[in-house]
Amino acid sequence: MSIDTFITKGFGKKTERLSHFEGGLVLRHHKKMSCEPPLQHAGIPDQLLVAIKANRGHVSEPIVKIGDRVLKGQVIATPTQPFGAVFHAPTSGKISSITKHNTASPDAIIDTCITIKTDGKDQWPDLPSSTAKPSTTKQIIEKIRAAGITGMGGAGFPSHIKYDHPSKPVETILIINGAECEPYISCDERLMLDQAIEIIKGTVWLLKAAESKHAIIAIEDNIGGVKKQLDTEIKNQKLEQNGFKISVVKVPTIYPTGGEKQLIKVLTGLEVPSGKTPMSLGIIMQNVATAKAVYDAIDLDRPLLERVVTVTGDAIKQPRNYTALIGTPFHHLLSLAACDFNAIDKLIIGGPMMGYAMPHDQIGIEKTTNCLLALPPDCTKPEIEAMPCIRCGDCVKVCPQELLPQQLLWYINGNDTQNDLEKARDHHVFDCIECGACSWVCPSHINLVDFYRFAKSELTYLDHKEVKAKLAKQRHDDREARLERIKAERQAKRRRKTSKLTDRKAAKTEISAVLARIKQNESAKQSNVKGLSARDSNTKNSDAQNANAQNANE
Repeated sequence: MSIDTFITKGFGKKTERLSHFEGGLVLRHHKKMSCEPPLQHAGIPDQLLVAIKANRGHVSEPIVKIGDRVLKGQVIATPTQPFGAVFHAPTSGKISSITKHNTASPDAIIDTCITIKTDGKDQWPDLPSSTAKPSTTKQIIEKIRAAGITGMGGAGFPSHIKYDHPSKPVETILIINGAECEPYISCDERLMLDQAIEIIKGTVWLLKAAESKHAIIAIEDNIGGVKKQLDTEIKNQKLEQNGFKISVVKVPTIYPTGGEKQLIKVLTGLEVPSGKTPMSLGIIMQNVATAKAVYDAIDLDRPLLERVVTVTGDAIKQPRNYTALIGTPFHHLLSLAACDFNAIDKLIIGGPMMGYAMPHDQIGIEKTTNCLLALPPDCTKPEIEAMPCIRCGDCVKVCPQELLPQQLLWYINGNDTQNDLEKARDHHVFDCIECGACSWVCPSHINLVDFYRFAKSELTYLDHKEVKAKLAKQRHDDREARLERIKAERQAKRRRKTSKLTDRKAAKTEISAVLARIKQNESAKQSNVKGLSARDSNTKNSDAQNANAQNANE
């Protein structure tokens, strides 16, 4: 079924129309305590650590200097690459440093961070108020770009990139992902409960940007009150009168239903081809927090300055969701949630399945930071030495991408590193979404995801080397071609000069003309010499006469 057929038939209310993906896990949720209290603002910490990167390392360039005073919403960094993003000062203060620092990313990668010493005033610049809303698709997309909005569900691609597709289908459907399938994380659920109207209005703007009328807001089937809240706001907005069709659909709570490709398969029955994006099917997917950020950018004229973060875990006494400024240090949020710092064994960004441990709590949250998970020793998985793979096939059964995890491991551990890594590529290692389901069920305690991450990084590096080698070869070939062209041009010029000498009569005439010119030049030179000699002689005679006349007078 194509996306056109799907849109034409519409999406029914019965769950029988839902499809399903292969594999997956049913996990305990641990969300009730953090999701019960309403959203609370985390306030303004003493300093903000703003990591200026997006989409896994695409860095932007600072446009401020140490010592500069910045105001809330002021641009502090601009992108240097297509997948970079604009960054704004989350509040007013002074730039105290621009240096390399640990970031809220896998392995706490050290990258450029701008540290802002806040002044507590939260002062906006004095700008003329703008009441005009964007009226065209291009204006909406530009507004999203200028606001620095990135996908807030995990990957962190700048949101406007998803609308710039060379082969955009005629019919497009928008999916708003509110399916938080990973345990502990409840920020999207709480956001939908507290700010449903903002999410619906942001969804309408995203529909206009996609030049579409159809949207699905996907939520898990185990959360209460969210569907009713969203349906009420959709009805209050009277969207169908303007031709917009927004449906709220509950999907089974199976990990990782919230994954992009898995959710598309569940909702539409379509599969995103390997190496392609959802746009190849006519589908754009955004997170509910992204929809809220788009509402802030267009209706309130506010760039992306904050996000909702779940602070939870067994080392947290008061689990809760906080609206926190981008760059807020982990320590500030943990303190608000009454964290027992002495009890922390692991501090994880994200959930227990796809999250990654942090070395300390003096790191700032980023646009993609959805959860701080503080776990004591009795809640963390014990470090058990990995044993050899027994090829039981359990990892194959749970893989939502229908890969062969054990075969990938075999290739990655092979002796012929480069060739075996290429075999891993052929077995679609880049399709791995790193959900961790295979590692979770492995009886040999092999952390399979680490091997796949290694393989993808190595293959990416090898591809980079190959591109550089091709560019170097191209430069060499261009230089050789240029030298060859110059040589050919010189030979052609020489042939044109000597070609006239092939005819004896023409050659004799040419030689005679040359000799005549030489003889004429010699005659002219001799005439000049004689004229100079005569003038010199006359000058001497005149001088002598003058001298004789002077002597006679004396």
